[in-house]
Amino acid sequence: MRAEVVDFPRGEEQVRPPVRIRTVLAALLVGIAGYTIYPRAEAAWQLHGLAAAVADYALCAAGPTGPSLIRDNPDQFAKLVRRRLVTAAADDRPFADCAELARTVTASDAVYEAHSARATEFREYEAWGSATRSLAEVRVTSDRLAEVSRRAWPFVRGGYTRLVKPSLSATEAVHPVSPAEPGVGSGLPNWRARYRAVRRTQTGFVMAHGQGANLGVYETRDEGLSWRPIAAHHQPSNFQERCPIDADGRSFTFSTTDDETATVVNSLGPDGAPYATVLAPAHEQIFAAACDAEAVVIALASMGGQGTKLYECPFRRSCAPMRVPAAGMVPTQLSDVARVAGTTVIAVSNGEIVRVASSRDSGRSWTPWSVAFDAGEHQASAMGLPPPARLLGLDDRLILYGGAERSDQAYLVLVSEDQGASWKSPL
Repeated sequence: MRAEVVDFPRGEEQVRPPVRIRTVLAALLVGIAGYTIYPRAEAAWQLHGLAAAVADYALCAAGPTGPSLIRDNPDQFAKLVRRRLVTAAADDRPFADCAELARTVTASDAVYEAHSARATEFREYEAWGSATRSLAEVRVTSDRLAEVSRRAWPFVRGGYTRLVKPSLSATEAVHPVSPAEPGVGSGLPNWRARYRAVRRTQTGFVMAHGQGANLGVYETRDEGLSWRPIAAHHQPSNFQERCPIDADGRSFTFSTTDDETATVVNSLGPDGAPYATVLAPAHEQIFAAACDAEAVVIALASMGGQGTKLYECPFRRSCAPMRVPAAGMVPTQLSDVARVAGTTVIAVSNGEIVRVASSRDSGRSWTPWSVAFDAGEHQASAMGLPPPARLLGLDDRLILYGGAERSDQAYLVLVSEDQGASWKSPL
């Protein structure tokens, strides 16, 4: 059989599809490329901006070393942030300038609000129960950079670390200086007494602590680092159970009125009869006192233990109250008081941090509270040693020590040679 051939009419063309397959394939490839490449290019663009924001934040929060630390050593960066907080004034908002950058880096309004808080709102600043925030709420890391960097490949290769550089207009905080490393001392008791008399000897210092059955006399030959008990009868009677102010026998003592309703301060000396002046009601207990050639400064525990009253009693003159500077959101409970070369130095402790302030004008003005000791900075706190919160003047030298319950116990010691303005290790 012959195959029948069908001829199409002339002039009629073959029908073709409106879109060619190769065009569809090309469009599909372009779509796939856009779907995968565009987000990566966008992530690369975002990474550059985010890395600069992280560096700017670190510079604002922790000072010059912040950008490198937040990138390479987050734990050390967090330590600097804590140090910045605890050294701030009570009413300061130490991270307020960094709040907007923190929100940019974390995309969190809660982190922004935490950065706007006052120092005393953080538990790390004070441990008196009024603080509600924690430094964990202001923790900012570079973790988000790692995720964005992963999505930015291949437009960003080699990681994000080289991109963490602050901008020229970034705000830079002052580098927070680490507090001094304390030494370890021994020999001084931690119990409180009205009288702590100190005098220099040929070999060092002697201190008479307490009175009556509780009198103890101690000697140091290494400028106050270690002490040992000595016999009380070897010391002159005008040195013990009083606060002596010179070698001529001038001193202060405490007594009560005849009806035992008030505490009296007595100025004694060879240049005249004893001078007595009323200090305060008897129910307000003396828990710390210190004197120099000009006056005795006395700290009293007020009713209910809510705060401390401070008085200055010049020799042979009436006592006058001294203003106690606020150290936080609750009434200040002083840990101790010292008197060195006409300067009154006070210490306050919240259990982990010991702050010190001083006044040269009878309490009319005070230096800002400065951190003398921070348990979070030192390995010594892990040894179970209490914070050094007791003050003792040794001539023009001042020591801050912890005290011990037993003579063989160790405690922490710091030394100041500028009336408490700065502290250093005694070693």
